[in-house]
Amino acid sequence: MKKILILTLLFWGFAVADDFRFSSEYLEYDVYWKFLNLGKIRVLTRIEGDSVYSWIQVKSNPYIFFVNVDYAFESKFHKDVLFDATLSVYETKNGVPLKTIFERDREYLVARQVDVRNGELRGEKSIVYPDRYYHGITAFFAARKLCGTGVMVYLPILFATEEKVEFPPFVVRVEKVKFDFSVQREDVRINSFDSEVRTIKFSGYAPFVSKELAGISGEFTGWLSDDWARVPIKATFNTFLGVVRLELSKWEKNGWTPPLKTK
Repeated sequence: MKKILILTLLFWGFAVADDFRFSSEYLEYDVYWKFLNLGKIRVLTRIEGDSVYSWIQVKSNPYIFFVNVDYAFESKFHKDVLFDATLSVYETKNGVPLKTIFERDREYLVARQVDVRNGELRGEKSIVYPDRYYHGITAFFAARKLCGTGVMVYLPILFATEEKVEFPPFVVRVEKVKFDFSVQREDVRINSFDSEVRTIKFSGYAPFVSKELAGISGEFTGWLSDDWARVPIKATFNTFLGVVRLELSKWEKNGWTPPLKTK
């Protein structure tokens, strides 16, 4: 398994932005390194009553030879209880389609990797079950809830990382990541809009390294729409290539239009 970033957040009862509202949406992001388009991140979310189904795909540009990434993340959870949600991760390695399922087994959080073609178990790792962990998809929504609250926190991040001397060749670890959910408002410009977009800015620092397209290392910054939807508009973070930039390029979300700066 290549190094996979499986973000998880621990919710300590912080204040939550009371104007954020869940709704079904499709969001698409272009990923840039300097002037090169490295690929896309697609986020599909469907609301069914109080349940949230979300799917995220990270796929590199096939014309960029030095980046080869194709992952999908899938989860379903209650919109008011983002922690303890199961997670499935899909990838293809050496032509073999793999699915890794993260779920609770008594007092452990277990990652089981299976061959999608026949269900054969390819590997398994476990750690003592964390207290109220968040994974990559639920972290996406937790950040939208906390953005603009003015809190600065250190949140445990659960991720699976490649380890060739191990069998299976990955380990599951938890690291603390700094998040600063400031109240700073900022107008930003991206390629999809002729006008600047009104946003709320947050920042942070990750002590670990991931070489995936959406992986982060060190400092990162995000800008979310300054409205009830808290849609991520732009983000920057460090990778093995250097600073990478994400920009919202397409969206489908009923009742939402980007809050453009008024002239």
